[in-house]
Amino acid sequence: MAEKPGKNIVLSGMMGVGKTAVGRLLAEEMDYAFIDLDAELEEVCGLKLSEIYRRYGKIRFCAEEDLLLSKQLGKTASVIATGGALAPAERALKLWRELGLVVWLQAGPETILRRMRRKQNRLFLPKQATVEDVRRILDERAPLYRQAADLTVDLDEYTLEQAVCKIAAFCRKNPGF
Repeated sequence: MAEKPGKNIVLSGMMGVGKTAVGRLLAEEMDYAFIDLDAELEEVCGLKLSEIYRRYGKIRFCAEEDLLLSKQLGKTASVIATGGALAPAERALKLWRELGLVVWLQAGPETILRRMRRKQNRLFLPKQATVEDVRRILDERAPLYRQAADLTVDLDEYTLEQAVCKIAAFCRKNPGF
C-alpha cells in the first residue's frame, strides 16, 4: 500500500482494452481512489456514452470528456481510467501528462474485438466489425498513446493481476514518477 498520497496514475488505451478492470484493482493495490471517466461522463449527462455522442456530436462529447479530465487536476492519489471511444486529442494528452504517470494499456485487435463483443453499448465499433477494423483503429491511435506514455503494459502478455503488479512496482521504484 502507498504510504502517503502520490501522483495520479492515468490509464490510457483503446476501448475494451481493460482500463476499468485494471484501474479498480490498481486503485485497491495502491490505496488510491478510482475514477472511471466514462462512468463519470454517463453520470453527469444522465445518458449512455453512445447516446451522448448521437445527441450532441463529437465536439460536445470531446468537450465533456476534457472538462471531466480537467476537473481531476489538483487531485492526487487517484487511478484515472480515461475514455477510449475516440482517439485522444492533443489537449487530452497534455492533461494526462499533467495529472501524473501515464500508462498505456494495450492489447491485440483480436483481444479487443472479443472483449468488445461481450459488452453492450460500446461506441464506434459496429457489431459486424472485424479484426482488421480494430487493427486499423489501433494503428491510427498507437502513435498518440505512445507519445504520452511513461509506461506501456501489454494485456495480452499479462493477466490483470500481473499488470497491476507491474504498474505498482514501477510506481514504487519511481516515487516521483
